[in-house]
Amino acid sequence: MSKACMELAMAALGRLLPKLGSLLTDEYKLQKGVRGQIKFLQAEMESMQAALKELSQLPAHQIGHLDKLWARDLNELSYDIEDSVDTFMVRIEDAPVGAKPHSLIRRLFDRISGSHNRLIGLLTKAKTRYHVVDDIEDIKSRIHDVAARRKRYKLNDIAVQPDTTAIDPRVPALFEEAAKLVGTDGPAEKISNLLTQGTDVQKQKLMVVSIVGVGGLGKTTVANLVYERLRGQFDCRAFVSVSLKPNMKQILSSILRQVSKDTCINAGEKELDELIRSIREILNDKRYFIVIDDVWNDETWKFIRCALVGNNLGSKVIVTTRNVGVATLCSVDGAKYELDPLSDVDSKRLLCKRIFIEVAEIHSEVEEVAKKILRKCGGVPLAIITIASMLASLRNKTKYEWYCVYNSMGSGLEKDKTLESMRGILSLSYNDLPYYLKPCLLYLSMFPEDYEIPRDRLVHMWAAEGFIVEEKETNLYEIGERYFSELVNRSMIQPVGKVEYGSATACRVHDMILDLIISLSAQGNFVIISEGPQLISPKCTIRRLSLQDSQVDSNEEDSKEEQVTQPTNVNMSHVRSLIVFNGDAFQRWPPLSRFSVLRVLYLKCSLSWDIDPKDLGSLHHLRYLGLEGALEAEFLEEIGNLQLLKTLDLQDAFVRELPASIARLRQLENLILNWQGAKLPDGIENLMSLQQLGWLDALKSPNTLAELGNLTQLRVLRIRRLDSIIKVKTFLRSLSNLHNMRTLVLKYIGGRRFIDLRSIDLDCMSDQWRCPAHLQNFKTEKCVTLSRLPRWFSTLSELSCLSIKVEVLRQDDLQLLGALPLLRFLKLKVARDGITEERLVIRMDEPFRSLAEFKFKHFSRCCLVFGQGVMPRLQRLRLYFEVRKREGVGFYIGLENLTSLKHVTVKVDCFNCRIREVEDVETKIRDLIEIHPNHPTLELSRQHTNRMKQQM
Repeated sequence: MSKACMELAMAALGRLLPKLGSLLTDEYKLQKGVRGQIKFLQAEMESMQAALKELSQLPAHQIGHLDKLWARDLNELSYDIEDSVDTFMVRIEDAPVGAKPHSLIRRLFDRISGSHNRLIGLLTKAKTRYHVVDDIEDIKSRIHDVAARRKRYKLNDIAVQPDTTAIDPRVPALFEEAAKLVGTDGPAEKISNLLTQGTDVQKQKLMVVSIVGVGGLGKTTVANLVYERLRGQFDCRAFVSVSLKPNMKQILSSILRQVSKDTCINAGEKELDELIRSIREILNDKRYFIVIDDVWNDETWKFIRCALVGNNLGSKVIVTTRNVGVATLCSVDGAKYELDPLSDVDSKRLLCKRIFIEVAEIHSEVEEVAKKILRKCGGVPLAIITIASMLASLRNKTKYEWYCVYNSMGSGLEKDKTLESMRGILSLSYNDLPYYLKPCLLYLSMFPEDYEIPRDRLVHMWAAEGFIVEEKETNLYEIGERYFSELVNRSMIQPVGKVEYGSATACRVHDMILDLIISLSAQGNFVIISEGPQLISPKCTIRRLSLQDSQVDSNEEDSKEEQVTQPTNVNMSHVRSLIVFNGDAFQRWPPLSRFSVLRVLYLKCSLSWDIDPKDLGSLHHLRYLGLEGALEAEFLEEIGNLQLLKTLDLQDAFVRELPASIARLRQLENLILNWQGAKLPDGIENLMSLQQLGWLDALKSPNTLAELGNLTQLRVLRIRRLDSIIKVKTFLRSLSNLHNMRTLVLKYIGGRRFIDLRSIDLDCMSDQWRCPAHLQNFKTEKCVTLSRLPRWFSTLSELSCLSIKVEVLRQDDLQLLGALPLLRFLKLKVARDGITEERLVIRMDEPFRSLAEFKFKHFSRCCLVFGQGVMPRLQRLRLYFEVRKREGVGFYIGLENLTSLKHVTVKVDCFNCRIREVEDVETKIRDLIEIHPNHPTLELSRQHTNRMKQQM
């Protein structure tokens, strides 16, 4: 049991305290005595939170086992209190208050029965309030029990502490024999070139190169190789390692001793400011080379940077880090090198070297399992070396023994000391996470290995669980997206896919990180994973449950034990999240109605025929509901009962029509449908909390277009098949009321039938029409073409990302777009022959001052020219050349005026062209890149090569 329990308990208390405060408001009308009891609970919980915070800041060896048990008990207690509070709130809200009259006869009847209904409602609420008193008394008793148990068995504080001397895990990497290293020569060569190449002016500058990558990837090893290779070229040098909680005095003292070549013997006696001055004095007239290994945060680097002198003598610095943000900050005057995992070939070589001492082929008997082991290691040297140590220690090294090691990987439960050592290194990254990110990361253990987790779905689950800390005037889901990006930047999750403006659309978890978070989740009873119908102890309090397909691989030597059927009497009354990947296993579990406090439910299988719709409708605590597969509309009939539902995720489900009861979900914030859409009932305008809607199919749900204007909280809208002028105008009228709109996406105009629109005119309204002024992202997809660039785009002062296709592009359009102050990403596609001018020039009066990425595609003879001073922040440029239309057109495009350019992608259309003509165009493109002062990287590709003329 580690600090994880304490951090989880702190997070649980952080979610609970605001809820206790809300019970004291007038809304719940609690008696004075009950309010006093709740204030007592608040005070106790705040004191516990403070005590936990102090404990968590102690070194791990100073935290006693009793303290950890106490933290575990507090964690469980916090969950139970929150469940009681939520249940009370739901019961108060659900108490009957009478029905609304619908006719004269009904009104007459209600005059007679109304008093009866009100009486029933009052009695129900009174009964609910009575129950909360009992709950509070029980909770108080448990609080006293937990505190007394800790006090009863607490040993004297003068107990002997264990030896605290820790071995820095990076030290062995500095003294590793070169013969044992694999796959390091390539990165070391590239980083050496980054440090030594460039113009004469660049070579003289102080250059900082950062090496970034996940823990265990070999950053220290590579940095040390470069250091040993180049150190002789410098007057003085130093290599220092930074810890998670750095001792800046110790680090600066080490630098001072090394650059002074041990002549400064009193370095340890100096204060911080003296150390910095002494280092700067020595470095002022010397060419130096310093490696700062394993920098964790911006503040550490900024402090160390104060001691480094930019003396124009060609000094070099290498910084290694696990944090992309830190790497970007460090490498302002140099470069950022993202260290890649080992290739399959190098991974196999490293495994062989560590097991068999010398390079040898793996025996054919274990070849298959060896490939599976290496696949799980994912090219991370630390993982390969760790597993190789386990395999080397096997007595017989049989196929069966290798499979036993393989099956233990990623389970998080293996107690082997070598795995514990690796987890210790990786856990440094976990320990460095802020408190609010730790439960978010542990939640990823709910997903199977190698599973691609959509970003939006994950953020909505975090929100439903209460993991996202609210901030004033900031949308909850935007905060969650920031959490996601932070985990990517800290190399804790691997980004997958990218939307046009650079953010990852999904993520995966490296198997070794997954092993770590499964281990931590098990320690804190955070998640229980069930693969198949294995027995789970009825004594276990299940908070989060993931039913996964069995990942265990076996062979003919494995013993096949009879599986135990899951008992139906396991207590599901505490489960907050249920994610089902294995439908067969789910059928052996209790019905959904037994999951009484469920907040998150995701069923990755077609289960509608096995689940009673009434069971689904009984989940009154549900905040997130995600379904996958073909669904019948009847399955969702009871969904209107889920009054706390925030997200209905049907992105991977196929449902033709949503039930009318969905209009009762007044707290629904996200309605996410398959890209084909579904027929929506009338009354969607009643979803006053809705923030995200998509895909809305205007052909299936034409009435919803007019209702959109009442959804004033809407921030994200994805809409398809605006297939008539009438629908476009109806949509625009609604759009003018959506002042909170941030993202708007339009998909193709029509289906297979004949449509009366070739393109969409979004400039068809009167001058009084007002656009959503806070729009940040606008995108057209799947053959949607705008007949012209809307003039109202000029008022979008917050527009950051724009991806559109237009029929016609004029010089005035570029001037309009170039004036947008915050535009960072622009993808501009022009329909065939949609440019009439021979030259489009981007001038200083349309500078695109914030643009970082620009993709431009057109099919005319027009030449796009970049003037001086434009696009000062542009780093990535993508262009399209149609060779047969370049004849007689000059190739000067002013590329050298893009002063921040780092990467250029060019696609060459070879349709109906000779090979010589294509090669000539490619040569001219390379020449443009060659003369650019930044020497940006070039990615050159061809299109329609099968339609190219074979003659030279």
